[in-house]
Amino acid sequence: MDNNGVAITVPEAKQFQAVAAFSLRTGGQSPRPLDSLNLSVSQGDSPENVSRNLSVFCASVGIRPDSIVTCKQVHEDTIAVVDAAPSPVPEADAIISIQPGIFPGVKTADCLPVLLLDPINRISAAIHAGWRGTVLNITGKTVRFMVKQFFADPGKLVAILGPAIGPCCYEVDDTVLVPFRKHVPDAELFIREENRTGAAASTGRKSYRVDLEGANRRELAIRGIPEGNIHASGLCTCCNPHLFFSYRRDGARSGRHLAVVGFRKSVEASKKPCG
Repeated sequence: MDNNGVAITVPEAKQFQAVAAFSLRTGGQSPRPLDSLNLSVSQGDSPENVSRNLSVFCASVGIRPDSIVTCKQVHEDTIAVVDAAPSPVPEADAIISIQPGIFPGVKTADCLPVLLLDPINRISAAIHAGWRGTVLNITGKTVRFMVKQFFADPGKLVAILGPAIGPCCYEVDDTVLVPFRKHVPDAELFIREENRTGAAASTGRKSYRVDLEGANRRELAIRGIPEGNIHASGLCTCCNPHLFFSYRRDGARSGRHLAVVGFRKSVEASKKPCG
């Protein structure tokens, strides 16, 4: 994956006349603690800052701000399908575009963004997969939906897993562990048990970490997407503060990233300036 200082982009998408990109926290104008490329007003940033930041991000990947469709994310497993920018935005955690030139996007600050490209039917999807979405199998359900409703061939789908909190930092308790073990296939493969250190070691309790990327990668494979078609940044949002916002690290005032995916209308359209 390439880093242009504003976004991480996926070069493989270009061969399909597509875009797959994840915003960084750098290159914008929002003040601390949202510095600097915050892409959400929900944490108290001004609409003017967010609008300018969105324009910077879009310019870096060559798309128009009004071509992005997001959803009101609710940590569930609802899938929305769009062929234009809807008003109001749908309440969902996965959004599928059936129209080239319309780019679905999800916002994250530790949760895993998963992007899907169907180069045969030119359909794209953006998925917000936190622990709740992973437990509800939002990624697998989105692939299954694309196969059933739009006759996507899983063997041809391309999946990209973006930056998210990694098992190095994602310590969880039974609130997460119990449903994760109950509903995620082979859950123990994605749970790391570690000894506590320092003062916490005296409690005798273990530290449990969850691997969201690994669990969702496994679900993509179960649904028939070849390993060679699955790409991942491998970057942890929590332990890379110079690159990413992190809810776990910074709290509720953390900024938000945007992950977008989609097909351009044409080769010619991709050459036109955005804005």
